[in-house]
Amino acid sequence: MEIIVQDGGSTDQSLGILKRYGSRLRWESKRDNGQTAAINEGMRKATGEFLGYLNSDDVLCAGALRRVAACFASHHGIDILYGQAEFIDEQDRVLGDYPTEEWNYTRLLDTCFICQPACFWRRSVMERHGLFDESMRYSMDYEYWLRVGATTPFYFFREKLAHSRCHARAKSFDQPGMALRDTVAMMQRYHNGRIPPRWIIGYARDCAEQQLRKGGTPPVRWTRFAFSYWRNLQALAPKVTPGGAAVLLRKLGPPYPSACRRLRDPLSCLKMAPVAETSQRTNSQVSALP
Repeated sequence: MEIIVQDGGSTDQSLGILKRYGSRLRWESKRDNGQTAAINEGMRKATGEFLGYLNSDDVLCAGALRRVAACFASHHGIDILYGQAEFIDEQDRVLGDYPTEEWNYTRLLDTCFICQPACFWRRSVMERHGLFDESMRYSMDYEYWLRVGATTPFYFFREKLAHSRCHARAKSFDQPGMALRDTVAMMQRYHNGRIPPRWIIGYARDCAEQQLRKGGTPPVRWTRFAFSYWRNLQALAPKVTPGGAAVLLRKLGPPYPSACRRLRDPLSCLKMAPVAETSQRTNSQVSALP
């Protein structure tokens, strides 16, 4: 097993922790050109047959790498696989299951059902399809799944492999508007300039939520929210993918109550009924908003 750590010049205790592992891993700490560039740098250094990456706050399940290696070894026709995963919070409490689905490329074009830390691939995939797109800061993994999946089917490994950590300071929660813009732009690459309705709705909702942060009386807040939602929904509606207009029409009602909940608790859309212990996991799926 080869562990390569690309650190972006941390000033906390990260370097001290890395040094304690000595020769058990390779690491480098320096200013870089962002997360995607750091991932690609690590991939270039890797010499192993199977590849995957883990962001600093995500976690692999116990024995995940051993199980992934065994799966690849016993299925020589598999080039890339993804497993099941769970959302966890800062205290490792389970928020809900990541909404993974059976492999279907058409469905993947509409929604990302692959949890990044639970996905692994053979070196030959990287050699054929290249590295991650460094122009993308938020959706680089989703873009890679779409690029690879267009010609290479993924294998759905029906075991939990990873925990994806969600917290208010995470990039996708702290800067949801930027993340959605990244995804909307990327979606147009794979839909001939069109955008699936769920991403249009998600973008319009996020723009409207920004208006709620300005405060004001309830009537003023609702008016700002509704106006922003409708304006952005209509601005992108002409670019919706074929058949998506009907979906947009069903979503004309401004989602004001859910937006207020998200403002109070950014993770509310992920949470399921609480469990007594972390080990008591359910198989219920949650609807992860884009």
